[in-house]
Amino acid sequence: MRDHLALLSWVGVQTQGLGDLLRKFGSVGALLRATDEDLSGLSPATARAFCTARDHWPAINPAFEAVGPFDFLPLGDPRYPALLAEIPDPPPWIFVEGDSSTLSAPCISVVGTRRSSQRGERAAREISEYLAAAGYTVCSGLAMGIDAAAHHGALNGGVTAAVLASGLDRPSPVRNLPLAERIRRRGCLVSELPAGTSASKYQFPRRNRIISGLSVATIIVEATLPSGSLHTANSALEQGRDVYVLPWSVYHQPGRGCLSLLRDGAIPLFELERLSDYFPGVEKPGEPIRIDLPPIQQRLLDHIGDGWITADSLALAIDLTPGELLATLGHLELAGLVRRVRGGYEST
Repeated sequence: MRDHLALLSWVGVQTQGLGDLLRKFGSVGALLRATDEDLSGLSPATARAFCTARDHWPAINPAFEAVGPFDFLPLGDPRYPALLAEIPDPPPWIFVEGDSSTLSAPCISVVGTRRSSQRGERAAREISEYLAAAGYTVCSGLAMGIDAAAHHGALNGGVTAAVLASGLDRPSPVRNLPLAERIRRRGCLVSELPAGTSASKYQFPRRNRIISGLSVATIIVEATLPSGSLHTANSALEQGRDVYVLPWSVYHQPGRGCLSLLRDGAIPLFELERLSDYFPGVEKPGEPIRIDLPPIQQRLLDHIGDGWITADSLALAIDLTPGELLATLGHLELAGLVRRVRGGYEST
């Protein structure tokens, strides 16, 4: 561990390609004896940092402050997640806060857009709760929207792991700090970045490969175009892992990336009842409670579907007076079946 910490003190966040070489050479000591030709897999920034460390190695002292109160798991450590060690460009080390044994259970990634719909968040919560209750660790990225919903759902059923694009002492966004604290107590936070590192847009794609790399499969609940969730899906495919997506309507903006993934061969997840077909041990959800609505309310709800629609468009489609329309929508709002958004309505 001392050699890994010493290397960390020089390369910091510049780790691209370093995990591949550590896996190839087996130890930091052996890697230090590598030729410049052997370093061809490193990014230019990582190569410069590594060569500087190699040139000054006898004088290097490990930067223990980078570890802080966290578990430090270098590649090759028995506690380092086995699936993560198999991916292209694995993290040369990870920091873990909480229960690192959370990563020993089979992990499933549940991720999606920050600009999520209420239906998408509900799906993420329910999927994650079923998976966690069956003993899976639900892995996500602590972001607003689908990620947060996945963590909340998993905590209702079992445990979850949040992978950060920052040091573990600086989880973001600030709004999710209470959620991060819950995850520390009922799961773990994970990062390859040392303490003191703030979240950066350049680190999110690197973070995403860890989310998928920890997992036997990835479920994309909602993904806009463009979307960081698509990066996670692409990482999963490059790692040889299955990708499942929810098949939203073509008019459902937060789900357009899911349709793109389906076109490229992702596995459609048509109904929650099928989770048990794909993930052993998951109990089939019970039949959804059916709410018997008056015909006109049901027609409105069916017409809204998965998308968003203005009140004027609804009135024209259903042939209601403005007063009848507002009264009917009011009943649906009170029942929690629709909500007002952006000058229109969407179903929940």
